[in-house]
Amino acid sequence: MTRSALLRSRLAPLALAVALVVAVTGCDSTGPSTSGGGEVQVGFSTASSSSPSSTTALAKAASDPLVLSGPNGDSLDIHDIRLIVDKVKLEQDSDDDAGSDGTEVEIEREVEVERPSFLDLPLQESEISPVAAGDVPEGTYNEFEFEVDDLDDDEGNARALLSEIRNGDEFPNWPEDASMVVVGTFTPADGTPTSFTAYFAAEIEVERELQTPIEVTGEGFSRQLVVRLDPARWFKGTDGSPRDLSRSDFEQTDTVVEFEAEFEEGVSDIEFD
Repeated sequence: MTRSALLRSRLAPLALAVALVVAVTGCDSTGPSTSGGGEVQVGFSTASSSSPSSTTALAKAASDPLVLSGPNGDSLDIHDIRLIVDKVKLEQDSDDDAGSDGTEVEIEREVEVERPSFLDLPLQESEISPVAAGDVPEGTYNEFEFEVDDLDDDEGNARALLSEIRNGDEFPNWPEDASMVVVGTFTPADGTPTSFTAYFAAEIEVERELQTPIEVTGEGFSRQLVVRLDPARWFKGTDGSPRDLSRSDFEQTDTVVEFEAEFEEGVSDIEFD
């Protein structure tokens, strides 16, 4: 697939505190043009296996921690998860259309963010944190891709976001090679709680074919696509016991933890309304 044949439009950066507007590429020069379309909103949330299952728990405030406990009595209380979402793509990929000479042509359209986003992942399933929203040409979109990456890059957008994070009050020591941070406490069955702030390095590209393609029509209907992540899969061992993340506290170890395989296993679902 030749990406240089794509016609790309650019995105004007917005404040990180709001949803990022996306840029939409046009169709391949050999494919048909489109007009009209509708809005697609992309957000991230947690999966049901990581979220509290009771009605009472779901009614708690968003600041309540995600609690992972195991058969040995250990408890991992996660208060905050932040991610660097470097890229979001919604793709229309088709090789079934015939050109004027009867040959097959390949058409790809994309929706993507131009600059990295600092995602505050909700810890409750009922909440969704927006990453991108914008108008998409009408058509059938059957693939979705997103990337998590660090800020160890000389490009202006990455350096600007790193500066914004470090100039804030919460993570002034954010390492360049970190793409995620987890804040919380670990309590062993026979001990006292230990607080931690652990940074993780993950350069991840997740591409999924949508089981039910997104149909974007010219009627202007809004579509919401939600990526559900499952932190329970990231931070529990094979026996169901939570991992002691206090051993990876950055202030104590000055170490960024490698995290690629665990992250991929924790991408639970991609759904849309």
